[in-house]
Amino acid sequence: MLAIAAVILLAGIPSVNAQSTSKTSVSIQIMVYVPAILNLTLDFSTSGATELVGYLGDTSDANGKGFELKSNSVVSLGAAHIISNLSSGYSIVVQSMNGCALKNQDSQGTVKYDLLLGGIPALRQGDSFKLNCCGTTPMEGQMLPVSIALGNVPSNATPGLYADNLLFNIMAN
Repeated sequence: MLAIAAVILLAGIPSVNAQSTSKTSVSIQIMVYVPAILNLTLDFSTSGATELVGYLGDTSDANGKGFELKSNSVVSLGAAHIISNLSSGYSIVVQSMNGCALKNQDSQGTVKYDLLLGGIPALRQGDSFKLNCCGTTPMEGQMLPVSIALGNVPSNATPGLYADNLLFNIMAN
């Protein structure tokens, strides 16, 4: 009886083998998710919206803000700071309230202008401007000067204030 119990006990112990000396290699794959980053800030607007105000003639209505309307002049607005890790590209779209023109609120006269981002004229598309960009920016981002280039100011333009409102957006392509 004792012999049968010993056989049952030994049968219940798993066998122990010595480790082999052969080496095996294992492949490990580590995957990291990097979220898409696409950000636009303006040093001349905290909300992404800005009002352009130009004046023709007497400057008393301008109350110290705005710029003089001169044919074929360039007016600096400030800078756009862009951060992107998208390799597929992105677009900066700027919507204009007055159809890409400064508008006199009294006479409804207009002065057309172009928007320059980084010195490059943005494409006019209806009531907005668009600049297509590609590639990633450095980690600290990239600064683009923002300015407008005035067209010809008509000689019969009504003196006074001319304005437009712009809304800056950035989107992945």
